[in-house]
Amino acid sequence: MPDDSDLHPLDGEALDRLLRLGESDHDLHVRLAALRAAARFPLDHGMWMRVAQAVWRVAQSAPSGDPLHGEALAFAAGLPLRSLRERLREMSEDPHEPAHEAIARALDEVADPGRIRALLGDRPDGECNYRVLAAMQLEDAGVRAEALPPPGEHGNAFSSRFWWALCRARVGDFGPIDACFAPGVEPGGLFWGSPWSAYAEIARVRPIPQPMRHHLLHALEALEAVGDDGGLGHDLARGLRLTVWAATGIADAEGNPPEPARAPRPVTLAPEFDLPESSQALVERQLQDPHPRFDDGQIGWMIAREPARHFIPSLLALDHPSRDTATRLRLLKLIGLAADAQAGLADPPWRGAGAGGSAFGVERPTLIDDLPRAAAGGRTLEGEPRLTTRSRGLRNMTTIGAPGPDAAGASPPPSPDVAWAETSAAADAAETRTVNARLLHDGVPRPCFIAGVRNSVCCWIGPKQAGTAHADAPIPHIDLPPEGLELRVELCWTGRRDGQPDRHGSGPADSLCLPADRRAPSKACELAIDVPADIDTLVAHLMFTYRGKVFEAVRISAEVRASDDADENVAPLRIEVEFGQREVIQLVDRTQVDATLVFGPAHLRLFGGHGGQIYDLASFEPLMAFLNDELFLNDTELVRRRERLGLAEREALLDDTDPLVLGFFRDLARHGAALYQTLRRQKFTDPGDRIQVINLAPEHPVPLEFIYDRTTPSRNATLCAGWQAALAGDGNRCAACDQATAPAGTTSTARASWSDTICPLGFWAVRKVIERFDAASLTDLSLPAGPRRALRPLDAALCASTHFVGERDRNTLRDALTEHIATPTVVDDWDQWEQAVHANPPLLILIAHHDLDAGLDYLEIGDENLDEERRWRFRPQLNEALINPATIDPGPIVLLLGCETGRRIAETGYGGLAGQFKDFHASLVLGTMAKILGRHAAPLAAELVAELTAIDTPDADFGTLLRRIRRRLLAHGILMAFALVAIGDAEWRLPVRAAPPPPAPPLG
Repeated sequence: MPDDSDLHPLDGEALDRLLRLGESDHDLHVRLAALRAAARFPLDHGMWMRVAQAVWRVAQSAPSGDPLHGEALAFAAGLPLRSLRERLREMSEDPHEPAHEAIARALDEVADPGRIRALLGDRPDGECNYRVLAAMQLEDAGVRAEALPPPGEHGNAFSSRFWWALCRARVGDFGPIDACFAPGVEPGGLFWGSPWSAYAEIARVRPIPQPMRHHLLHALEALEAVGDDGGLGHDLARGLRLTVWAATGIADAEGNPPEPARAPRPVTLAPEFDLPESSQALVERQLQDPHPRFDDGQIGWMIAREPARHFIPSLLALDHPSRDTATRLRLLKLIGLAADAQAGLADPPWRGAGAGGSAFGVERPTLIDDLPRAAAGGRTLEGEPRLTTRSRGLRNMTTIGAPGPDAAGASPPPSPDVAWAETSAAADAAETRTVNARLLHDGVPRPCFIAGVRNSVCCWIGPKQAGTAHADAPIPHIDLPPEGLELRVELCWTGRRDGQPDRHGSGPADSLCLPADRRAPSKACELAIDVPADIDTLVAHLMFTYRGKVFEAVRISAEVRASDDADENVAPLRIEVEFGQREVIQLVDRTQVDATLVFGPAHLRLFGGHGGQIYDLASFEPLMAFLNDELFLNDTELVRRRERLGLAEREALLDDTDPLVLGFFRDLARHGAALYQTLRRQKFTDPGDRIQVINLAPEHPVPLEFIYDRTTPSRNATLCAGWQAALAGDGNRCAACDQATAPAGTTSTARASWSDTICPLGFWAVRKVIERFDAASLTDLSLPAGPRRALRPLDAALCASTHFVGERDRNTLRDALTEHIATPTVVDDWDQWEQAVHANPPLLILIAHHDLDAGLDYLEIGDENLDEERRWRFRPQLNEALINPATIDPGPIVLLLGCETGRRIAETGYGGLAGQFKDFHASLVLGTMAKILGRHAAPLAAELVAELTAIDTPDADFGTLLRRIRRRLLAHGILMAFALVAIGDAEWRLPVRAAPPPPAPPLG
C-alpha cells in the first residue's frame, strides 16, 4: 500500500534511466518502446527534448522500407514540441517521404490544425474525414459552413451526417445537429452497445466553442424539461444525452458528474487486486506465466500502487540481454500502463466495467514554442497556436483557401536538430528556480490544510527540492542585480465545498529577496490564515510584486481535512503559475505602483503591499448597459449640436449648464457610486492613484475607470466649482471641493446621502493612472527597459477607416493627420494596409466596423462596394503581419476604435480584440470600453492624434499622459473620453517633438 512518501514529486533520476534506454539501446524497437513509456509520465521541457531527439534518431536509423520508420514518426506527432510538429507537417505533405501517409494519420489523431487544409482539400464526402475534422478547431481556422458540404448517402448514413453536423456546429451552423435528433430519426450504430464506446468517440471533439456548447446544453435542457424521452424515442434521446455529455464534459457516459482532473499519483486498489507481492515480483511472474491470472492492463494497475521513482528502476532491473525482444517490449509497455493508471487515463481493472475517471480526457498537450529565432522574428506557424512555454493559448490561423501571412519572403523553418540544439543550449543557462511551498500546522508540515484552525503557507523561490511541492513552470532566465531582487509576497484565498465556491478571505504579506545566484533560494515567507471548518478545498492565491507590479502570480490548491484524517489518501498539493511579467524588473527605477488588482472570474483581488484582499463584485452589467446606451446617445447629440453650430471639435467646450451633460454626469456618477459602495461594504479602501489592473477574462473587462468615490449626486446636482481647473491640470485633488463646507442648517446625515455637486476627479478614469493588461498579454515582447523606455517619435502614421465613417469625418481626420504628422498614410482596404504597414509607422489608426459572418467575427475597413477579401479580416487572420511585421522594438501605438451601426449587431468583445492586438508586438493599444458610431470615432481619433503629438512634458510617462488626454477631451465636451482605455505598460514615455527650426534671416 502507498504511504506518505508516495505523494512526493517524481524523482527525475528514475526517468533519466528510462530515457537513457530509449537513447542508446542496440535494438531500435526497444528504444522506441522505452520512449513511448517515458512519454506517459509528466516530463519537463528538457526531457521532452530528449524524447524528441531520440525518436528522430530512431526514425532516421531504421532501414529503408522498415515500418519502424513510420511508427517512430507517427509517435513523434504526439510530442508537444513545435519544431518537431512543424517538420512533421511538411513531411506529411511530401509524396517522396515513404511514411507521409502514416504521419498524416497520426497528425489527424492529435487533431493537429495544420491538417485542416488537407482534409478539406480532399472534399470529404464520407464519415472518415468528418470524424477527424470534428475534433479540430475549425472555428479558429476561418472555416465557413459552406466549406463543409453534406456527406454522400451510404450504408452508415446517420453516423456520417452526425460527424458532419458536429463540424457545422463548430462554425455556428446548428441546423444539421438539430436535424440529427429530430423526432423520427433512427440513430445509427454509433449509439449501439456500451454507452462508453460512443462517449469515447464523441469526447474527442473537446474543447468546443462556447456557442456550440450553449446550444447543446440548451437542447439537453429542453429534452429534460419534457421528461423521459422527450418525444424522441428511447434510443434517440439516449444518443442526444450522450452527445451533450461527451462533447461538453459535464457528465460521464452514465450521467454522473465527471471526476476532476488530478495530478499523477500512486493508486489504492480493491482487495482482489491488492496482492502482497512487489511490482517487480508481479511483473516477473507475468512475463514467465503462459496463462496468467491477470491481463497486462490489470498488472499495470498493481504496479501503479508504488511511486514511479520506485517501480521504474525495479522493473528496468528485469531488462537484461538474455530476454528476447518481444518480452522486453512487453516489460516497457507495462511501465507505460502503470503511468496511465496513476494519471487516471487507464481503463479500470475490472473487466467489462465502464470507463472511469478522466479516461476520456483527450490528450492534446500545449505545444512548447521551441523555435526561438522564429518567435523573435514575429513569425507564427500557420495553423498553430502562437504560444510560449507558459501556454498563453492565443490562436492565430489564416482563413482556409487564403495564403498565409508568411507565404511571401518567409525563410524555411530550421531543422529540428538545429532548433533543439539552440534550445538545449539556452536551457543550460536558464533559471531552474520556481515557487516552492509547504503547508504547516503548529509548525509541522502537513499534506493538506487542517479545517477550523490556523494554517501557514510557507513559500520561497528556489531550486526544486525532493518531497516539496513546486510550481508547474520555472522563472525564465533574468539578470538580477548583485544584491538580488526585493519582492513583496501577498496572499488571499478562496474555499470550495462540494466543488462550488463557498468562502473567501484576505491574508497577510511578507517580503523576500531573490538572490542573483540562480542556484540559491530566497528566504522562506510564512503566511498564516484561518481555515474555515466547513470547506473541503482551499486555493491560496499568492502574488509576488516588484515595486507594486506583478512579477509572478501562483495558486496553491490543497484539500481541507479534519486533523485526525489529514494524512490519509490526500491528493498532492498543486502549485500552478497563473501569470507573470518577469520583465518588469528590467526598469529598476520604474514608478512605484500603489496596487495590483486582478479581476476574474467572480472576484476582485487587491494586492497593495499590506496583504491580499478579495472582494465579491456585483454584476456591472447595468453600468455597461448605461455606457453603451446613454454615453452613446449623449455623445451623438453633442456631436450633432456642434455640427449645427459649425464648431470644430477642439473649439467646443463642455457646457456645464446643459441639462443633457449634467444628466449624464449625474447618472454615470450614480452608477459609479453604486459600484464603489458595493466594494466599500466589504471594507474596501482606496488602493491609491496609480494602479495596475490584470483582467483574467478579456471579453469582460472590469470597469474600474467608472468608479465614483464621492457622495451620490442629487437630482439637480451641478458640476463643482473647480471642475475646469481639475480638468486643466495634472493634480489629484480638487481645491474647490476640499474647501467646500456644509451649508448652514444641513445635517451631516443628509450630506452623507446626497451631494449637490459632481466632481470630475471623483471618477477613477479622471483621477487615477490605470494600467491595464490581459493576463495572456503579460508576456509580450514590447515593454520598456532601462536604456529603452521611450516610444518612437510620432513622425509617421498609417490610417484606415470603415465606410460607416462619413466622408466629412474622414476628411477631418485626414486634415488632423496632415497637420500633426510629418508622413501620414491613409489606405482604402486591408490589402493596401498590409503593404503600407511594412514601412513600420509608429502610430496606427484603425477605425474598423466589427461584425459577424457565419458565427465568425471580423473587422471591416474600406468602401462597402469592395470585395469581401479586401474589406474583411476575420479574427483568426489578425496577426503580427498587420501590426508590426518587422517586430520593431518598441512597437507602434495602435488606436483601435471599433464602430457599430444603428442595427445593434451582436458584439463579441471589442475589448478582447484590443488585447489580441497588444499580443502582436504593439507597445500600447488604445480603444474604448463602450460602443461608438463611425461619426464619433473619427473626431475622437483626430483629438487623440492632436493630443498625442502635443506632448510638451519631458519624461512624462504614458499613464500620466493618457489621464491628461482624458481630461482635455472631457474639457472639450467629448464624453467618450470616459470610455477610453489603454492596454500596455504605463511606464512608456512619449518623446517631446523637436521644435521647428527658426526661419532663415532675410538676405541682404
